Amino acid sequence: MVKEVKCDKRSLRTRSVIKKAVMVLLKTKRLEEIGVSEIAKIALISRNSFYTHYTSVSGVLDDIFLDIVNRFDDVISKYDYDEFTQNPYPMLKELASPLIDNSAFSEFVVFSKNSIIIVQRIIDTLTDRFYTVYVNKRGEVPNVAFLINFMVSGIIQLIYKWYKDDKPVPFNDILEQVSKIVKEGILMLRDVKNSYINA
Repeated sequence: MVKEVKCDKRSLRTRSVIKKAVMVLLKTKRLEEIGVSEIAKIALISRNSFYTHYTSVSGVLDDIFLDIVNRFDDVISKYDYDEFTQNPYPMLKELASPLIDNSAFSEFVVFSKNSIIIVQRIIDTLTDRFYTVYVNKRGEVPNVAFLINFMVSGIIQLIYKWYKDDKPVPFNDILEQVSKIVKEGILMLRDVKNSYINA
């Protein structure tokens, strides 16, 4: 659990180094094997400083996830649905940036055996967010949640493969191609809805 503390620069910096330390340790250890002393040593802070910000190691992982989800929510709220369907690239680029720009998190996702839990949470959360946006704009469509989950999972898997293959090409090049596929997928969703309406 994250403790309620001041959000000044020093506190934010301390939380940041704690989160990075946890991600480093998660590459080789299970969450329950990580101790506060190890985190403090890597983060160059005291144990007391850790407990000023968090009540447990699992609380740090929750905070990492919350950071990612908050970034996603900020991005999703910026874009109009119609704008996204016409050109998915800008929004997809912004959604990918927390995973691409945060090297500690990306390495954790690729190399940690613990990452499946947080990756699945990201997929589920993004699917829920996109589903809500879609239903609010287009109304309920049978099976649409599965189709959205398919697209979201594919994009997350793409980022994983890109890191795993040591970033062989600029990610934006891949994202431009993916955006075209996503646009086609959205058009297919419309066809699915129309087929149910006309059935």
